Amino acid sequence: MSKDVSVMAPGAVVEAAPPCRDQRGMVSAEWAVGIIAAVAIAGVLLGIVTSGPVHDVLLRFILMVIRSFAGFIP
Repeated sequence: MSKDVSVMAPGAVVEAAPPCRDQRGMVSAEWAVGIIAAVAIAGVLLGIVTSGPVHDVLLRFILMVIRSFAGFIP
């Protein structure tokens, strides 16, 4: 069994590796794409929620919850 061992020549100059970029977070372009995607999703959800049938169902649900808690108010 042999081990592969690299040996540098005496007096050899070793250059430091370039610094690694920190990959945490998003850069400006990623932020822009993320914001555009979030606004698009919010627009779709707003369109769905404010449509006639969904609006009526949500309104009935909210009124039902308010009426159910109205019995607890003295």
